[in-house]
Amino acid sequence: MRLIVARARLREEGGYTMIAVIGAISLISMLSAATLAATNGDINLVQRDLDHQRAHAAAQAGIADYSFHLNNDNGYWSRCTEVPSPNAVNQVGSTAKRRPVPGPSGETYAIELLPATGKSSCDPAKPTETMLEQSGVNTGSFRIRSTGYAGGAKASIVATYKRASLLDYLYFTQLETLDPVTYWTTAMIEGAYTQCAKFRREGRQSQVIPGTSQSCIEINFVSGDAIKGPLHTNDDLLICGTPEFGRSAADVIEVSAPLPGWQGNPNCAGNVPKFVGPLVTTAPVLTPPPTNGKLEKIAGSGYTFTGQTRITLNGNNMTVQVGNEPAVEKPIPSSGVVYVKNGSCSSSSYSPYASNEVMYPSTSGCGNAIVHGNYSGQLTIAAVNNIIIDGNVVGSGTGLLGLIANNFVRVYHPVSGTPVPLNQTCTASNGNGSLTNLQIDAAILAINHSFIVDHFNCGGSLGKLTVNGAISQKFRGTVGTTAPTGYIKNYNYNDRLRYQEPPNFLDPVQSAWHIQRETLDYP
Repeated sequence: MRLIVARARLREEGGYTMIAVIGAISLISMLSAATLAATNGDINLVQRDLDHQRAHAAAQAGIADYSFHLNNDNGYWSRCTEVPSPNAVNQVGSTAKRRPVPGPSGETYAIELLPATGKSSCDPAKPTETMLEQSGVNTGSFRIRSTGYAGGAKASIVATYKRASLLDYLYFTQLETLDPVTYWTTAMIEGAYTQCAKFRREGRQSQVIPGTSQSCIEINFVSGDAIKGPLHTNDDLLICGTPEFGRSAADVIEVSAPLPGWQGNPNCAGNVPKFVGPLVTTAPVLTPPPTNGKLEKIAGSGYTFTGQTRITLNGNNMTVQVGNEPAVEKPIPSSGVVYVKNGSCSSSSYSPYASNEVMYPSTSGCGNAIVHGNYSGQLTIAAVNNIIIDGNVVGSGTGLLGLIANNFVRVYHPVSGTPVPLNQTCTASNGNGSLTNLQIDAAILAINHSFIVDHFNCGGSLGKLTVNGAISQKFRGTVGTTAPTGYIKNYNYNDRLRYQEPPNFLDPVQSAWHIQRETLDYP
């Protein structure tokens, strides 16, 4: 009987087992619910992050849309919101007019025109006054804000546009190759004008110079080179080692070639350029005007000189000597321009330049300006032929100097001995008057040729060539070799040139708008 009762009691304990099972099931359910909730939270976080990225991409699409129309019509900005449909262009404060991003994902963007300081909106009757900044570091620029929308997220980018100027860049070249007239035979010079005046992407290196076995000589950016400012080339960059481009994100590195925008020299190891500033490929090609001739009219008769002219700068004054005539001291002109034109100048002495033929005659009928000195005024010196720098050119205070030559801007470098063509080893030494550790504070433009050191392949090292300003040239000029001869480069951008220029400095033909800066705009 007791056994039966005990067994019955054991059977009654089955309820406790059920309670344990139910408890376990409840715990598993709660854990599953918590896991599901956490997973859903993560999914929501991921979705919000994806939406934000899509919104940012949509904002970039808005910038690209506006830039496309601006590149096709330089006056697009001046019509404010009165532009052809479809468009997403609104006055500041409105995002009512939007456009979808191409594709099925559903993102949209809206563009706001941000008026100039002190103005309330863009007025198509007064676009210059209401959109372009009139003073300060952003003079001549205008801004738009593009806002992208995706899901519940939005992101905004402010783009600042400015007309392209040669002075936007520390270093500007049309072609990253040696100037044709510096080759060593007449036949090579003629052939180089045909083959070497092409971009690499047009096949410059695909065949040799006609009638020779010589390929076009390209000039490298090498390890140790530091371009301390913005750069633009219509060509692409040839890299040997680890050169550095730009100082910060404000220094845009523009290349007109497609991605990647640079080529590694196969004869160099470890070709990895460092782009401190953002690299922009397929940038619009910039073309300087073909001549500086319009500056002669600005200079006027009192400051237009004929034949080789020596100019010594001294504060707000200058000493001018034309040929063997007595030197005359003159103030910097109110027009800000000095022009040196040709007198009796044969074509053979006017245009050709070869490193084994450079001469320094005491007088010449050709329009050469020989320049050195210290300045504190604002002046542009233009020469119909060459500008030759024969000493330090140092600015102070608010001084700005432009040097514009139709042909070459040259650094004076006499040699003792016989100079030789570039394909030979030069045994000549540096001559009397050679300039060591030279400083040039100027915006330099060599319209049809190069900024170059005479006899750069001869003599010993001349130390450092410091340029504070900007250098623009058609072909890459050489200032030294790894032998070493000539100079090592120390080029630094004068940031004042972003918003101020030497008097009547020349702009590119058909100057286009380009993005000077992009910034995220947070609510």
